Amino acid sequence: MVAENGSGEAVGNAWIGPDPRQASSGTASSAWLYDINVFAPFRRRGYGSAILAAAEELVAHEGKTSLNLNVVGDNEGAIAMYQRNGYGVSSMYLSKSVQR
Repeated sequence: MVAENGSGEAVGNAWIGPDPRQASSGTASSAWLYDINVFAPFRRRGYGSAILAAAEELVAHEGKTSLNLNVVGDNEGAIAMYQRNGYGVSSMYLSKSVQR
């Protein structure tokens, strides 16, 4: 999905697809937001929320009941944007380096 502003300029994009946790079942009730990107000159103007809303509308139109995503824990701007738009933590992935 490519997002444009009122002047027709591309301001960002989103990559939406099947929820990988349900893809093999053939009956996925949710979709997955693999990536959302607002191009640098257009950041902090509400385009991220607008792209997210358009993605939600698209997957709802396709009959999905939820949109899921991963976000890196230190991406505070993205986390804040998702939370402002009603997203909450539903799981947590932890890791530890074991190199010697």
